[in-house]
Amino acid sequence: MLEALSSQTALTHSGTDLFALAERRMQWLEARQSVLAGNVANANTPGYVSKDVTPFSGVLQDQMTMAMVQTEPGHMAGPGNTARARKTTDGTASIDGNEVRLEDELGKIADTNDQQRFATTVYTRYMGLFATALGTSS
Repeated sequence: MLEALSSQTALTHSGTDLFALAERRMQWLEARQSVLAGNVANANTPGYVSKDVTPFSGVLQDQMTMAMVQTEPGHMAGPGNTARARKTTDGTASIDGNEVRLEDELGKIADTNDQQRFATTVYTRYMGLFATALGTSS
C-alpha cells in the first residue's frame, strides 16, 4: 500500500494540491492503523517483531523534493539516502522472542486515531470555507 502512496504525486500546476495531500495523509494513517492492528494481533506469536510504516514526512519527502545533481567535480554532493525502515522496539523480547509491547502499540494506535480525527476536522473546516465562499453554507 505504501508503494501506491509513493507513486502518487501531490503537485498540480499551481503548487501543492491540499486535497490530494489530505487524501494521501488519510491513506497513510489507514495503512499505519492496519500495521499496528497486525502488531496487536500478533502479540502472542513467538518470534514476532513489531512493525511500523515509514513516517509520513518521509513519504512526503520522496514526492516533494528534487534530487540534487553534482554537475561539476568541485560542487557539493547531495545528501545520501536516508533509511526507510525503523525498528519499533528497544530490543527487549519475551522468552518466546516476541518483541511486541502492547502498551507501546496501544499508544501508537491512540496517536494515529487522534491524527485521523484532526485530519478529518481540518478537511471538514476547509470544505466549510469553500461553501461559505460559494454562498452555499447553511
